[in-house]
Amino acid sequence: MKVFLLCLFFAGSMAWPSFLSDHHTTDLAHKQQTVNRLLFHINEPLRFADLKELAATFTPGADVSGCKDGGAAVKLLMADLNDHRLLEQHHWFSLFNTRQREEALMLFDVLMSCNTWESAVKHAAYFREHMNEGEFVYALYAAVIHSDLGAGIVLPPLYEVTPHMFTNSEVINKAYTAQMTQTPGKFEMEFTGSKKNPEQRVAYFGEDIGLNVHHVTWHLDFPFWWKDSYGYHLDRKGELFFWAHHQLSTRFDAERLSNHLGLVDELYWDRPIVEGFAPHTTYRYGGEFPARPDN
Repeated sequence: MKVFLLCLFFAGSMAWPSFLSDHHTTDLAHKQQTVNRLLFHINEPLRFADLKELAATFTPGADVSGCKDGGAAVKLLMADLNDHRLLEQHHWFSLFNTRQREEALMLFDVLMSCNTWESAVKHAAYFREHMNEGEFVYALYAAVIHSDLGAGIVLPPLYEVTPHMFTNSEVINKAYTAQMTQTPGKFEMEFTGSKKNPEQRVAYFGEDIGLNVHHVTWHLDFPFWWKDSYGYHLDRKGELFFWAHHQLSTRFDAERLSNHLGLVDELYWDRPIVEGFAPHTTYRYGGEFPARPDN
């Protein structure tokens, strides 16, 4: 019995280090870890040695065996990078800026063209260090959602990666102050606007962080720029767009009625919107989101 226990202990001690070791593998747990590390402190350089080494030593386009398109997408992106035509880092990013969206989708094309996880990680690590942070985050999220290589990966909610886009600037500034002074703090986020404004009664709905993340994620699932050439057809995209936004509008109407407000007015492109709105959210670089004045 003692001999058996001794052998069991010896076998267990031999297996234990390999169980803890972070050996190279592509199982789902390690894929999840890699994505989390790529998104960790997105506005700072990579902190993890393996990804830092990949970013420093990998040359996109030098070996296109890991690309399904023969390297066409990566060569196009590298040409713009080498010619300094890409948006610089530490600059605001907007999906509705045509050129910035084009650049983000160029990276999305690169990631979608990768035929192995290893190839995708190499390209992601390299371009994380060389492209605008907002463009990188958008491209990576879209690629993980739509590529077969990302199956099973749970993306962190965007309010954890870019909290300044979901939290008002007052809270962000207090958090920065607490960090710089090394003073722990707990900050409550107030809704925008004034209590004198009746619309403030439903601010809890429109400014809900979870609801806004859901809205952004839905648009990543069914992006308006999608092309069938990416590999598959997004069936009934227009119908689903109408359905999702109809559900949101209907719920908003219900919240308004329960707060003694009227239904949402119809939107006309050729008429001004009466109620203004100041979101109080900020770009990480570039100041606060634009406000819409009362009309």
